[in-house]
Amino acid sequence: MKKLTTFCASATLLAGLIAGTANAEQFIAADDTIETELCMAIARDNSFNLRKTMQERRVTLRVVKNVLACNNMATDKFIAKYGFKNSAHSLNLDFNTKTHIKDLSARNEVSKTIVVSGS
Repeated sequence: MKKLTTFCASATLLAGLIAGTANAEQFIAADDTIETELCMAIARDNSFNLRKTMQERRVTLRVVKNVLACNNMATDKFIAKYGFKNSAHSLNLDFNTKTHIKDLSARNEVSKTIVVSGS
């Protein structure tokens, strides 16, 4: 009985993980420039990683917020488009006052690979 309970719990957890990552986007760096490295740090959506990359590359918060462009979008638009909440918090960006219209009938792709480039 104990093995059956463990097996069922494991199967449920595995199914939840697969369902949670089914529509996940995968980000790939286009090149090895500092700008692309910063955009990839934003795309990882990890505050510590982003701050560490900024510190290692000696890039200020102002430059990332106002000068950096990821995939030909301003940093705040790039973060908002893909929903990087931790990166937004790390860069002191507030998206609570923005209005977004999402097409619920839009077709979701199973897996999407996005090439990230910075400028």
